[in-house]
Amino acid sequence: MMENLGIMCGVILGLFGSVFSVVQFFSQRQQAAKDRELAAKEAAKDRELAAKEAARQELRDRLTFLMQVIIDKDIPRESRQPFYDEYIAKGGNGTVLKFWLENK
Repeated sequence: MMENLGIMCGVILGLFGSVFSVVQFFSQRQQAAKDRELAAKEAAKDRELAAKEAARQELRDRLTFLMQVIIDKDIPRESRQPFYDEYIAKGGNGTVLKFWLENK
């Protein structure tokens, strides 16, 4: 009788262990899928931020170029006018505007 009880307990514990193992396997698989999805979203966000930063850097570089052309007195003022207009259109301001207005 005690042997049968021991065998029954062993079988029941074995079944519980097997069920727990299967449940754990599926929960880990689900968590891994969520982690991959989150990593993909973060990567997309990082790419978006990098693209925005590249666009900002490109704008800064263009404004710097325009500023250099605008303040170059070796170039006739009429030839520099389109660069000045683009500089203003792109949001440029500061000492370059003051330079342009004072040096007619």
